[in-house]
Amino acid sequence: MTLSGIGFGITGIIGLFLILIPLVLIHETGHFIMARLTRIRVLEFGLGFPPRAKVLGRDHETEYTLNYLPIGGFVRLEGEETNSDDPRAFVNSSLPKQLIVLAAGVAMNLLVAVLLFFIVAWAFNPVIRPTMTLSADPNDMNTPARMAGLQDGETLISIDGEPFRSSSVLEFASGDLAAPWRQQLLSHEGQKVQLVVAGVTGTERTVEVTLRVPDQTHAGSLGVALGAVATSAGDPVSAAGLAVTGTARAMDLILGAVGDLGRQLFTNPTQAPAGVQGPIGMASDVASVVGQPNAFMIMLLLAGVISANLALINVLPLPVLDGGKIVIMILKRLVGARGVSAFEAFAYVASFALLLAFMAWISYFDIVRGGAP
Repeated sequence: MTLSGIGFGITGIIGLFLILIPLVLIHETGHFIMARLTRIRVLEFGLGFPPRAKVLGRDHETEYTLNYLPIGGFVRLEGEETNSDDPRAFVNSSLPKQLIVLAAGVAMNLLVAVLLFFIVAWAFNPVIRPTMTLSADPNDMNTPARMAGLQDGETLISIDGEPFRSSSVLEFASGDLAAPWRQQLLSHEGQKVQLVVAGVTGTERTVEVTLRVPDQTHAGSLGVALGAVATSAGDPVSAAGLAVTGTARAMDLILGAVGDLGRQLFTNPTQAPAGVQGPIGMASDVASVVGQPNAFMIMLLLAGVISANLALINVLPLPVLDGGKIVIMILKRLVGARGVSAFEAFAYVASFALLLAFMAWISYFDIVRGGAP
């Protein structure tokens, strides 16, 4: 591996930690706040995971600690994993209080996702615009675009008065983002049309062009590549709507990816999961973002997606996750604590081992494909 490759990897790991650690701490802060509000005793709020490095401070009941493993944090509640005589212990609290505390971490991650998407939509308002890049193929230089005097970087505004729609990045559209514009042009193939285009300064002009009929040699009716991200100041009302719908769309895509991943894991585990990454792949993505022009905006978007991902993953019914703990708390009330407790310790260890095995499986494919999806 070259020095530049090592530097790339270190940049990605540091960047991923700078995203993940705050998101995990925010998740744990949700548990902490709701435990305090419901008067469940909090014994410790830890930054990082043990072994313990230092006690940062104490209040009337909680120790705040710094731990050596910088991979998030934790909240330790009285009676969370063992019986306790303390009336304020988690195990002695009502089921609604237990569920509220367990669900608070997921709620915080969802709120952070919405907040980050709101900031992106308001401050940057990123949209996918039909920006043209003229064909560089030496065998395809006499394109309709070149013959009409169109320029690289110009944006298509309309074709024969029909506007080209710019979609928000926060719609998280998948597939070929330029397909609607390409189809709009193809619907006029072989015809003479009037295109309204805008230059990089925003000045519009009208161009008359005869679109060609694509064939095996010449693709596309205009002879350009379409699509680029453009940013401009948004407004808070539209940004709020995009933040909510964007979070819902991101959750829907993540849920679909989890379903596809589960099916592949059981049907074809020797093949790399398409479009899904582990920590190594995510670190590679972060490193590749750092040098881009809109790096800060992309990092905010990535952090929002990861926060939504953490929220969804944590509701899965694995005992090591919040969703599994919620299931166990409900089962304890339905069938009795004694009947569930014997199974609880085994289920916790088994689910933790399963989670580690899954991370190893997906990380293997990250390494095989060089960290990229």
